[in-house]
Amino acid sequence: MLSWVYPIRLVQAFFAFATIGLTAYVIASLYDEWSFSNVIYFMLFNGCWTAVVAVPYLGLAPLWLPRFSHEFVIPAVEFVTMALWLSGWIALAAMIPKPSACNYASCHGLQATIVVGAVEWALFAFTNVYAFMDVVNSRRNRKHHTQQQPAVSEVSAPESV
Repeated sequence: MLSWVYPIRLVQAFFAFATIGLTAYVIASLYDEWSFSNVIYFMLFNGCWTAVVAVPYLGLAPLWLPRFSHEFVIPAVEFVTMALWLSGWIALAAMIPKPSACNYASCHGLQATIVVGAVEWALFAFTNVYAFMDVVNSRRNRKHHTQQQPAVSEVSAPESV
């Protein structure tokens, strides 16, 4: 595993907790249609999913549980998490009022949630590229390794002196 991945995982966890805090603030402070918006709850789910499932699995499974760190599961978890963040921040950005009409603290909390969600999406998109490159390289190396191995029938027995 690449050494720069672990600091990025910590940043991903930090932004996930920031999303949890921002969405909880918006839910608690707004008592209109925003407080019961499915998009807000979806962003809360994204933060919880990332903080509780995705980052711990992606960061710890290759080190401590290598049997559960399958070469196709890691890119799949990366891709699903990236897609969740992309759909969440775009849906939220499409729903909030324009910046000139955003004059209250909860609306600024929604804007911050959009920014945090977009940064989180970009981080997962970045690590996702390397996860898919790892799958391609491992398959290429496996194929190259099996082509260079001589077949069992081609190996001759050592000659005795």
